[in-house]
Formats: sequence, structure tokens, C-alpha cells
Amino acid sequence: MSKGESGVQPTKVPERSVDNKPTIYAFETCPFCWKVRSLLSWKGVDYRQVEVDPMKKSELKWSEWNAVPVFVDGDGTQVNDSNDILHYINSNYEGGEKFPTSGSDGSQDKWMDFSGDILGKSILPVIYNSYSSSRKALRYVADVESFSGLQKWKAIWLGGIIMRMVGKSRGKMFDLPPEENLVHQLTVLSDGFNGDFFGGTLPNGADFANYGILRSMQGLRGWNIVESHAKAGPWFARMQTTTGV
Repeated sequence: MSKGESGVQPTKVPERSVDNKPTIYAFETCPFCWKVRSLLSWKGVDYRQVEVDPMKKSELKWSEWNAVPVFVDGDGTQVNDSNDILHYINSNYEGGEKFPTSGSDGSQDKWMDFSGDILGKSILPVIYNSYSSSRKALRYVADVESFSGLQKWKAIWLGGIIMRMVGKSRGKMFDLPPEENLVHQLTVLSDGFNGDFFGGTLPNGADFANYGILRSMQGLRGWNIVESHAKAGPWFARMQTTTGV
């Protein structure tokens, strides 16, 4: 569990903003990071990303909040927790259409919570179903130039073992087997669509929150379940076209 508080932090950290640009501290395959990246892309924000070592998280040693994503604005404003970051970006950046603020739309709040409470936990036992699929999901670290050879080895091999254990643990939270549960949760998710998106003709916070979770699966084990779902599959395709990521 992460230390520190979620939301906008009282102390600014301008030295943690890369090139004085909005900066996201993230893992490449982190579903919660994809939420933020999809909104930044939709708004056309020029931002920087700091890849965090998934094992040691040494790039976040400066922060009491040690879970990705962490967002640092160009002026040093630090925002923790993915849904809080979405609302901050929505309120502070132009581009796209602003969606309702937190607490002003009960349906949006419900489905944004669903992204982390249910959907994010449903994909883990599918992706990390075996040691080999776990290692595949972490193999992206081999392309991170800032990581040493030892960091890459630990992330892929030790990280694969850890994430396989996490996947098994999350799988026990649900009554259905992992693949069946994911299909079920995608069907539940689809009930929230209000036309093309949760937000109607344009995406709202619920769209970015849940799209980000599923975007992290693309190319990994279980992706075919999302792609072939009668309603969630076409919605995902619309979101990918809309956000450009």
C-alpha cells in the first residue's frame, strides 16, 4: 500500500518536472498510467514520461506516495492517484471537452471507481496467468535505456514471479474463473455506455478510466477477450481512435 495522500499535494516539487513540462512517473504496462496517458493524448498535452523501475521504484524515492502514476505539472504541482490525476488534467488543461468534476455526476463517479475496484483487478489474473505470460508482460523493460542490465533481469524474472502471485491473489476475489470473469465484467461495463461512450457523444472520465485499464492489455494474454466482446470491443476501438493511443 502506498504511503502519503492521494490528490493534489500541498508542496510543489518543480525539480521533479522534466524540462518544465507536465511529467508522469509511470510503468509502461501500468493500467492506471494508461488512464492518464490517454487523457493527455486526447487533450494534445506535450508531456514527459519517467519510466519507473517496477521492482525498486527508485525514481519515486523522493515521493511519500510510491505508487504509479504520479503526475507533476510544469509548475511542480504533484498529483497522486490516477482518478485524481484525471480530474486535475480535465480541470487545468484545454483541449477536448471538459467532463464533470468529481462528485458532480454520480454515474461517472461510479464507473470511474469501477475501473480500479473491479476492472483493474479482473485483468491481472488473466494477464499474469502463468510465469511465461507474466514475463512477457514485463519484457518491455528490456527497451528502457535508463535501466541497467541487472534492473532489467530483476524486473522480468523476479517481477514475473511476483506478478504471477499477484494475479492468483486477485483471481480469488471473484467467483468466476479469470477469463469468464473478465467477459462478465466487460458486459457489466457495457451497461454503462450512454451511446458511443459513457459520456454520450464524447468520452467522460469513466471512458478514460476504463479505457486505460484495458489499453494496458493490448498485445498481452487475454487481449482477444476484449477485442472480441460485442460491445466493449467496438467501444475500445472508438476510444483508441479518439485518444490516438
